Amino acid sequence: MPGSLLLLLFGWHSGGYRVCTHFVSRSFLALSAAVLSALTLEVAPALAQPAPGGAAASPASMDAMNDLTLAAAVNVCNLAVEQKVPVQAATIAGAQSIAYVVTAKYGSQIAGSGKLEVGQIVNGSIVQIVARVKEGCYPKITAADQKFVDSVIADFTKQLKAQEGKK
Repeated sequence: MPGSLLLLLFGWHSGGYRVCTHFVSRSFLALSAAVLSALTLEVAPALAQPAPGGAAASPASMDAMNDLTLAAAVNVCNLAVEQKVPVQAATIAGAQSIAYVVTAKYGSQIAGSGKLEVGQIVNGSIVQIVARVKEGCYPKITAADQKFVDSVIADFTKQLKAQEGKK
């Protein structure tokens, strides 16, 4: 089927795993990713709350954050180049995933930054992911995706200069 992907589903059935195959259009996958991304934005912060009364989590190290953003950027590049998913949608989903991990595992703390709100983690992750995309697959993504990447970097640079000017 042109313009579709073979989707393999594994499921438990009658005492063993069974493989089901389905052809799914790329547009359906992109729409599903967008819906999942929107749901994640609403649900993930609630699910990511640290257990009450638990020991205080140590902050995520810069190495851990670099690993998370690199993995997310690789995922964004794969989705954008191979599956034609818009970089913006893939980046937001990746940033939300990072925010979930940082909130659940590290109590919303990043080394050198203290405790952060989920939105702050998402925004910072978006900037980091986009910077990695710029270094990696930028020449392979669409012009619209390149415009998004350049816009995020320009906005971040502008904000950084404005903050430095206030000091």
